[in-house]
Amino acid sequence: MRSAVRSRNLLLRVLLVIAMVAAAGSAGHSFAKDKDGKKPTPPPTKQTQVIRAETYKKMEVAQKAFEAKDYKGALAALDGLKATEAKLNDYERATLYSLYAAVYYAQEQLPKTIESYVAVLKQPNLPDGLRDSSLYALAQIYFIAEDYPKAIAVVKKWLSVVAEPSPEGYALMAQAYYQTQKFAEAEKALVTSLQISKQRGQAPKEAALALLRAIYYERKEYAKAARVLEMLVSMQPGKSTYWQQLAGMRGLMDQQREQVRLMHAAYRAQLLSNESDLLNLARLYMVSEVPYPAVRLLAQGMKNKSIKVSAENLQLYAQALAMSKEYKQQIPVLQKLATMTGEARHYVYLGQAYNETGDWNNAAEAFRTALKSRNLDKPADAHMALGTALFNANKFAEARGQFVAAAASPALAQAAGNWIKFVDQEIARRDAVKDL
Repeated sequence: MRSAVRSRNLLLRVLLVIAMVAAAGSAGHSFAKDKDGKKPTPPPTKQTQVIRAETYKKMEVAQKAFEAKDYKGALAALDGLKATEAKLNDYERATLYSLYAAVYYAQEQLPKTIESYVAVLKQPNLPDGLRDSSLYALAQIYFIAEDYPKAIAVVKKWLSVVAEPSPEGYALMAQAYYQTQKFAEAEKALVTSLQISKQRGQAPKEAALALLRAIYYERKEYAKAARVLEMLVSMQPGKSTYWQQLAGMRGLMDQQREQVRLMHAAYRAQLLSNESDLLNLARLYMVSEVPYPAVRLLAQGMKNKSIKVSAENLQLYAQALAMSKEYKQQIPVLQKLATMTGEARHYVYLGQAYNETGDWNNAAEAFRTALKSRNLDKPADAHMALGTALFNANKFAEARGQFVAAAASPALAQAAGNWIKFVDQEIARRDAVKDL
């Protein structure tokens, strides 16, 4: 998380510092002149100090080196200026340390970045704008450095002095509270952030809503989390993550029909393309006892290769077909599955599918193969199934032999014995008919 946050905020922080220095260069520098060579009348300001021309030129060397990513050169220029620190006024020293902060941050030297911003804030007569931006930057750096208590303390200080607190400031504080698992405080800060956005006529910040959802989830307040996710889905209808999270919340709330409806809508909108998401939806259809959509999804996924033709996926497909009572369609799937794995259980499933279609001979062949295949858990059951298929195929003598084999199992002894008696009676009956 730390590296991800750094990469997202690096350019923002650098540009902020550059903009800050540029503002300092244009707002109150005694050496700046207009097109006619006349000094412009400065606007009313609390800050009476200015960056002098000689100091600005040295800072400009450091800034140009910084922009060229020559951080060593930038630091050398700043160090040269720092050597004359006693001659600098408060405003110049503050700007100097702001530049130091930018260079150190670009090099991901967070402790030195923090030291530089602290040095900025220690300067007397600090303009409000520079004070406010430095406080906010320092809070962000503490957050990136994972020093969340200090991040909270600094952002609180920023909130106490800034004229118009931004939604982002409260959101930053909420993130820091969340990281320390102070969910009530995080929620309060986020609600304030969202209220400010609303007062300004701005749409709620997506990141703030996402964090609010996470807070409610952590507190197991699933109904509140669902309401926030409904807002996120409305804001970002093309973002599959929010659809899936909302469906997940409905599942946690035991609203399975709504869960299926949401995931089905996301699938129909082509928002689900990841194999694991598609397989999860197929399983959800099946658990909800609506196997036909699962059959279509799995068939289409394997056709367009968004779902791998693996043993696990073929077995899921075969189960969906069985639930849909599509036994003829199930047979080629099970044939492929059994050939792929060579496992006895898959040949047993194949035999059962043949039984459902009344193809007794192929059913018997599948059960025979199961008895010769690896990982056969219950051979007596396979003998019993083979005996039944052979009996239905009118192969009574062969069937009797399989029932005898099944009778060796104590669990099946009685049932197999009954079958043996039935087969003997059928053989006797047919022999009697022959003699007529």
